[in-house]
Parts: sequence; structure tokens; C-alpha cells
Amino acid sequence: MQVTDLDSAAHRQACEWLGEVAQRLGLVIEVVDAQHVLLCSVGSTLEAASVRHLLVSGDSSLREVMAEAMRSKMPVPLTIEGMQALCFGLAPGGVLLLARAAAHDESPEECRHDLESVGTWLTSAVESSLGQPNTIGVEPYRILSFRRILRDATSRGSFRRVIGAFVEALSVWDDVRVSAYVPAAADGFFQYVSTMAVRPASAPDHLDESVLPRLGRIKRLPRGDADRLGLTPDPGDTLLFRFAIGTETEWALVFSGMIDDRVEVRLRVYSDILRESLNDVLTTAVGRVAADVGRRPLAPHEPIDNAVQIALGHLTTVVGGREAAMAFTTSLGRQLLVSGHAELLSGLDELRPNRLVVRVADLGFVLTVAIDRDQVPFAAFDREIVQAGASAMHPWLQASLQRSHDSERRHSFRPIDTVFDQLATEAVASGQQASVIVMLVDIASVYPGMLPAWVGRIRGQLRGGDRAGLLSDHEIAVLLCGASADQAATVSARLRQLLESDDTNGAVHPNIGLTTRVPNAPFEGSLVAAARACAATDRRN
Repeated sequence: MQVTDLDSAAHRQACEWLGEVAQRLGLVIEVVDAQHVLLCSVGSTLEAASVRHLLVSGDSSLREVMAEAMRSKMPVPLTIEGMQALCFGLAPGGVLLLARAAAHDESPEECRHDLESVGTWLTSAVESSLGQPNTIGVEPYRILSFRRILRDATSRGSFRRVIGAFVEALSVWDDVRVSAYVPAAADGFFQYVSTMAVRPASAPDHLDESVLPRLGRIKRLPRGDADRLGLTPDPGDTLLFRFAIGTETEWALVFSGMIDDRVEVRLRVYSDILRESLNDVLTTAVGRVAADVGRRPLAPHEPIDNAVQIALGHLTTVVGGREAAMAFTTSLGRQLLVSGHAELLSGLDELRPNRLVVRVADLGFVLTVAIDRDQVPFAAFDREIVQAGASAMHPWLQASLQRSHDSERRHSFRPIDTVFDQLATEAVASGQQASVIVMLVDIASVYPGMLPAWVGRIRGQLRGGDRAGLLSDHEIAVLLCGASADQAATVSARLRQLLESDDTNGAVHPNIGLTTRVPNAPFEGSLVAAARACAATDRRN
């Protein structure tokens, strides 16, 4: 069998779009004319090469089946290299051959029915292309236009724009309504509403995952099941489709309308173009956030908290977050650095739709990032994006902390007794009283980020010249310059009430020590150490 010259525009056009359909639906597609001349040769898979070899070599049994298909105008089944195959007669004369292997969870009957559905759709499109060689057919034009529309939406880097363009195109071209669902970062599928499309009145906010088909498959729901799920208020068909992008993000599409087999096959092709577009958006977002927050280790004198805040800002912005926090700990749980709104790090095992938590760990260190936002739940693709950013942060953060451990520890958890004692001495020398309050918290009740969060709240209760900081991973110190012992006791009682009213991790009862220095009165040793000793005494009592 000789291969027809494919220089004509009609042949190139037909072969290009058939090649795309073959790739997206996992098929072998061949078009042969009435003289058994191969008109279109598409695909480079081993399966396609096997079928093409039989066609070119003039296999007698295959020729007989094709001749029968041309005579009967009915699809004729056969088996080629273990694949299910069907031959469809074409009106101008010739054959459309479709073949594919049945999936491991698919019966031969199901595979044949799928080939029949695809063949019904393709036959009229191929006949139209062969009958009007100088014009582009409706189906190739739609696919070309659909790709162009989604490519434009993809270039804007927005999941919502891509989904919106998809929904709008199907409503115009096929009168098919679409609802898109995505897994929440916390749990379950929720409807992902596009700002470009009208939300279908029939679409529930959440979708039961148990009704969804396997990945890459489309499923037609019986009317009773569709009604039970609240998916079809109007007469028509309801179909479900499920696909995956990235490494962990799935999407579910609910189609409703008058959807016969031809429209169903077309929806499968369109959905695969959507999958490709959404995957491109995710890949771009992951690459961009990794580049934004990935960096070399800090310079020797660069404040590490500033760098972390900038990185957190990038992560928060890319997923539309409101606030964020980060904790860097050893694998044994010792806290090395906390940044941002540390209260977000409380109750990390509790699933909250509006809080996204990701962790990146190696053998020695764990980086935890928490982000929250208003109303809209975080989706699985949000987690994948933030996970990429956190993975880019982890190496330089670890290297910077290890390299400048001593100086960075002084910046984050350094003993502040020397600083506070020096400031108290200066205050007393100027004629002021100086008081230090030390609050000791049972270390067993301290969760990551709790003490830094308390320090932030305490600072909000103090005057401009007063100081608060961490003495250790379970001690907070407060310096009050110009405060008498009685005034300091009042502040101490207020701070105790502040801490004990915090119910984020159960009841907390700090032990408090207080010491005051008075001008011209004898005092030896450390003011902070004295207050610390008082707190320890309060604990023993």
C-alpha cells in the first residue's frame, strides 16, 4: 500500500486535528481511501506504528474488514495486536479505523462502546473534511478556537480565568452547563466559582467524592442519582469527569444539558485541553513562587527575620492570603525561629477550610508555614504552590541559621538579662525606678509560636519605653522603666489575666516574679535574675 502525498492543505489540516484527538483520547486513528491508500498518518506510538505497518503492507485480513465496512456502512470490529478496533465506512469512499487497548479495569464491551461513540463523532467530521478539501471543518475549527481561547486565558496565569473561559465556551457552542470542583486543602471537593462565568443555580457547594469516576474517565449519571445530588433541576443529561494536574491536585467537572454520545466525546477532548491549560497555570505558579522565595544564604549581617518576612509575603500574596506565620524547628521540636502572626501556628492538626498549613522536613529541621484568608477555602493547588515555596525556603533558611547560629540565636532567643539590666541601670542612674517582671510557663504546655505570640500581645499593653522579650523557650521578661513596685504589681496582675484568658491551648497559669530597683538604694547582682528567682519561688509554692 502506498502512502498518499500529504502536501495538500486539506490533508495537513485533517491529519493535524485527528492527531490531536488521537493523543488526547489515547487512540490509534487512521483514514484510508477506497483504493486502500493511507490518507492520514498520525501518532508516533508503538501501537500506531503496528497498525500503520499492517495498512502499508496490505494485510489481507485487514483489507477484508475494511471492504466489509465500506459495503455495510456499519462499524466492523476486529482485533489488532491485542487492541480492540473498529472500521467505519466513509461516505466519499474509504474507511476510518480506530483502535486502542482496553484499560485494566475496562471490559472489551466497554472499550468497543467507547470506540463506537468516538467513531460516530469522527465519521461525519472526516467526511466533511474530505468532501470540502478547501475549507476547515466545524470540529477542527472548534478545537483550534478552543485551544486559542484557553491559551489566552492561561497566559494570564489565573485558574479562574481558564475555568471561566471553558465554562463560557461550552455554554455558547454546545449549550452545556459546567460546574468545576476542586479538592479543598482541608477536606472534600468544593465548587470553584469563576468570576467570568455565571454560577449554575443547580450546582451544590460541595460534591460527594464517592460519586466521581476514576481519573481520566467520564461517567453518565442516572437521573435519580443526579436528582439526589441536586445536580439537575432541568431536563437533560448529567455527566461527571475527573482529571489531575501537578502532583496532587484533582479537578471534577459536572456537565449538564442535552448530551448525546457525540457531544460527550467532544467534551472529553475539550476537558483534556482544559487539563493541559490548568496544568500550565499551576506549573508556572509553582516555578514563579519557588524563584521568588528561593535565594542564596543570607549575608553575614543581614537580619534573617526580614528575609523570612519577605518570603512569607510572597507566599501569602500568591494564594490570596490575609496573614501568615512560619516556624522553623529541629526535628526534636526545639524552636529556632518564628515569624509572622504566630497564633496561626496553634492547633495545627485541626482542619480549617480557611487556613493552609504545609510542612517541609529533612532529617534535622522542620519548616512549618501557615496562611489564612477570608471566606474562600484553600484548594489543593494552593497547597501545592505554597509547598513549592516552602521547599525553596527550607535550604537557605537552614543554611543561614546553621552558619550564624550564635548571632541569630541572640537575635531570636538570646538571653536578654544583660540588655534589661543595662537599661535598668541607666534608668536608675537618671533618677527613675525600674522594675522587671518574669513570667514562667510550664514548658509542657508551650506549643510552637505561643510565647512569641504572647510577647507581641504584651507589647501592645505596654508604654512606648517599656520592653518585653523572651528569656528562654518558656520564660518571658518585661522591663518597666519609671514604674514603682506597686505600679509594676498592677501591670503584673493585668499580664497574668491576659495570659490566663488565652484559651487557644487550654488553661495556662504562669508563675510570676517581680523585682524593683530604686535610685540611691543598694542593689547587687542582676535585676532580671532576681525576678527570675521570684518566679521560680512562686512556682515551688
